[in-house]
This record gives sequence, structure tokens and C-alpha cells, in this order.
Amino acid sequence: MIIRFINTIYSYLIVLVSLLFASIFCACSNTNAEKQLSEAEALIIEHPDSTVSLLMQMDTTHMSKKQIARQELLFLYTQLIYGNQVPIDSAGIAEGDNVFANDFENYGIKWLIVKSAEAHRSGDPVARIELLKDAEFLAIQSDNKADLGIIYFFLSKVYEQGFNGIVSKYYADKALEIFRDLKWQSKIRDARMAIVGAYCVDRDYKIALDSLIAMQTEVMANAPDSYKIYFLDQLARHYDEDGQSAKAIEIWHSIYDGTDISANTLAHWARAYWHINELDSAYMLIQQANALPHNNSDEYLCRNVEYAILEKIGRKQELERIDSLRTIASNKISEERHLEETSLALNIKYDSATRQAWLETSKSRNHAYVAILIALLTVVAAVAIYIFLRNRNRLLQLEHENDILKIESLQDNLFKSDCRNNDMYIRISELFKTRFNLIEGLASTYFECKDTRQEQKRIYSEVKRALSNFGTKEAIDELTDIVDGYKNSLIEHFKTDFPKMSPAQYKIALFLFCGFSLQAISIFTDTEIRNLYVYKSRLKSAISKSETPRKEEYLQYFE
Repeated sequence: MIIRFINTIYSYLIVLVSLLFASIFCACSNTNAEKQLSEAEALIIEHPDSTVSLLMQMDTTHMSKKQIARQELLFLYTQLIYGNQVPIDSAGIAEGDNVFANDFENYGIKWLIVKSAEAHRSGDPVARIELLKDAEFLAIQSDNKADLGIIYFFLSKVYEQGFNGIVSKYYADKALEIFRDLKWQSKIRDARMAIVGAYCVDRDYKIALDSLIAMQTEVMANAPDSYKIYFLDQLARHYDEDGQSAKAIEIWHSIYDGTDISANTLAHWARAYWHINELDSAYMLIQQANALPHNNSDEYLCRNVEYAILEKIGRKQELERIDSLRTIASNKISEERHLEETSLALNIKYDSATRQAWLETSKSRNHAYVAILIALLTVVAAVAIYIFLRNRNRLLQLEHENDILKIESLQDNLFKSDCRNNDMYIRISELFKTRFNLIEGLASTYFECKDTRQEQKRIYSEVKRALSNFGTKEAIDELTDIVDGYKNSLIEHFKTDFPKMSPAQYKIALFLFCGFSLQAISIFTDTEIRNLYVYKSRLKSAISKSETPRKEEYLQYFE
């Protein structure tokens, strides 16, 4: 009996221990799942691919129903905001409503966004906007910036498709502001493209083209290849609208190889060919577009382009049939526009007492925030004024010291300039004296040899010796220094501007800069006069063909 009692107690203990371990394992599994879900949500902005990969790798065996629902929601949300919508069946919507009905602070906003996309896919624009406005209301309450930016982006697309460019741009601008604060680069690009779409709705094609051109460098440097193709396709369409159809056609040829192209793009491409009057190519493309699957808007566009092409070709017997087809498409498009009804429904829903009560509470909270902000601004202003005055005094002191340094530097420069001027004065004085010494020597020689047999020979010898001294290296160097000093470094600049000239060319240029005639230069250099004319002409030609800014200054010495 005792043994049986002990065995019973032992069995109960084993069961209790097993249950305890199972509970601990489930708790650990749930904690790990919560951690993975949080990590996946944190990666959505910068690394959406990593988010999808992490969600796909999660083990759902020990996850709760709510965790599984959150995993599926994050997967749908990530796919949606990056342009890959996954359809949801009615059972999935019902289950999501059940899980997220009272969890709006965490995941309910994302669920409303996903549901709005499903409403759009199923063709219910009224429900789509109602869900987005509900999501906007909750996102503003919880200060959820990322979801609010996505909501504004989708609202801009709603009004763009409803041909209300002003409202579309309003929401796109708000989305762009939020995405810039979050540094969400891919969505910044999408928001800017939404603004371009709003401009197109208002037919501001020139502004839209300028916006696309401003984006081009960033898109081509950072966007994935699929987005680059989409962007260049939009750029080509706007070039065509701007009258640059040839450039648009060139872009389309560069991004499409004849496959994987939509009917809408083919229709725009055909219209570009129509604009430049290449009707055969235009007709071939529009026929390809008509053969592809397309919606009512694409049908209307294709038939419009086809009508214009056939009219210009002269096939008037087919125009009536094409006109009837585009009229049918136009009527279907009109039936799809329910934004007016949507606006009425929203006005009734969002004027409710609940929303008014929340707005009053929000207004009171904003008043308190404003009072606190004014107090903080007063303190900040006082501190800023004190810091400004202190820094201003410091800057004035530094400016005073800087002025003193400038004065000292100016005095030093004046002293150096005086030294250079004195040196140049001495050199010019010596040159001046040299000219009179030459005349004095010749006059003395003439006086000594006057009326003698040596008269002409001595004078000829003295003149030849004096003139030959002008061709020596010492005389050339001295003459160069004097010309550089007197004419603002003219020779130095000339050698810098024409580094490949020969020493003989530099010597001839020096004599010309000094004002000597070719006859005198012929004597100084022992060169025939006809050769000097050739050298002078070549120098003048080389200077005239150059791009030096001192060209006119040099050429005045060659006149």
C-alpha cells in the first residue's frame, strides 16, 4: 500500500515537472518570438529585405495566435509599402479584425493601412479612404511618425487617381516632410514621385519634368534597377510632353528591349513617334499595346493614340470604330470615380462627437504645450542674448587685434616696397648714366682723333664695341631685371606663358619690349634684318594663337 502511494506521488511529480518545463519552454519561445517581431519591425525602414527574410524564417510552432497574426501583418505591411501587395481573403480579414480590434497603439494602425490597400484592390474607394482616415486619426494620437508618413503617401495616391492634384500634392508634401525627418531614403524618393504625379494631374508638365530631372542623379546612384527603369520611363513621358519626343524615344530604347513592357508605356512610346511624324513605328507600337492586357484607362489612352495615328495616316474609314471604342472606355472610367461620394461619407463620419471631443482635448493639450514652449523660449532667449553679447565683445576684441596685425603687415609691405623702389631707382639711374657715359666716350674719342687718319677707324671701333656689349649675357640679365622691375615683371610673365620658346626668341622679345628697332636688334644680335622680320612675325603669330590673358599686352610691342 505504501509502495503504491509512493509510486502515485512520484507519477504526479513527474507530470508537474514536465508541465513546468513545458511552461518555461513556451515562455522562452514566446519571448524569443516577441524579440524577433520587434527586430523585424525595427528593420522595415532601412532594411525591408531583412525584415521579410527574418519573418519568413520564424518558427511558428510555439508561437501564439496573436504572434502569428502579427508576423503575417508585418509581412503584408512590408510588402505593401514597397509596392508588392499580397491579396487577403475574407477569412484573413476577419481574423485580423479579431486580433487587432483593441490593439491600435501597436499594430492596429498597420492593419488599417493593409485593409485600405485590400479595399483598393477590390475596387471600393470609399472604404479605402475611410480606413486611411481612421489610421491617420490614430497615428496622430499615438504620434506614430513612420505609419503616418505611409498614410499620407497613400492618401496622395488616392487623390492623384481621383484627379485632384491640389489635395494629392498636399498629402505628398506632408509625407515627404516625415520621411525626411526619418531619413527614409527609398520613401523620400517615392514621395517626390508622388509630388510629380500631382503636378501631372494639374497638367503642370514643365514643373513635373524639372522635378524628375532634379531627382535623376540620386535615383541613378542609389535606386534598384527596377526602380531606375520605372523612373526613366516616367522621365521619357515628361520629355515627350515637353516637346522633346526624340529624347524620350532614345530613353525608351535604352531601357526596353521589346519584352516586359506594359500597354500604357507602349501607347506613350507610340505617341512620341506620332509627335515626330514617324507614323509606321507609331502604328506598330500601338498595335502591340492593343494586343496586351490593360485596364479601362489604358484602353482609353491606346484608342486615343490609335485614332490620332490613323487620322494622320489618312485611314479615315477606321476612325468611327476607334472613336466608339474610346467612348466606351471613357464611360467606364467615369463609373470608377467615386471620390465625390467618398468625400460626403467622410464628412458625415468625421464630424462625430467623438472626434470633436478628442479635438477639444488635443486643443487644451496644445495650449499647455504652447505655454511651456513660451516659457522655455524666454529662458533660451535670455541665455542666447547673454551668450551673444559675450561673444560679440570677444569678436570685437579679436577684430581690433586683427586690425592691428593688418596695419603692421601693411607697414611691412610698404617698407619692402620702398626697398624695391630704391633698388629699381638705382638701376635706372645707372642705365641713365650709362647712356651719357657712352656719349662722353664717343665724344672724347672723336675729339682725340679729329682731323687724323685714325678718326674714322677709332670711332667705328668704339661704336662697335659699345653696341656689341648689348648682346652679352651680363647686359641681357641686367636689361631683363630692369624691364621686369619697370614693367611689372613683363619678361617673367612672358617666360611663364611661353615656356617652350628658345633663348634666342626670348632675347628678341626682350629687345622688342625695350622698344629697340629691328635695325638695332640686328646690330645687337649680329643677325640679318630679313631673318629678324621672320622671327618677329613668328613670335607675333604664337602670341596671337595663345590663350594667355596678357596677349594684348604682349602684342602692343609687336606693332
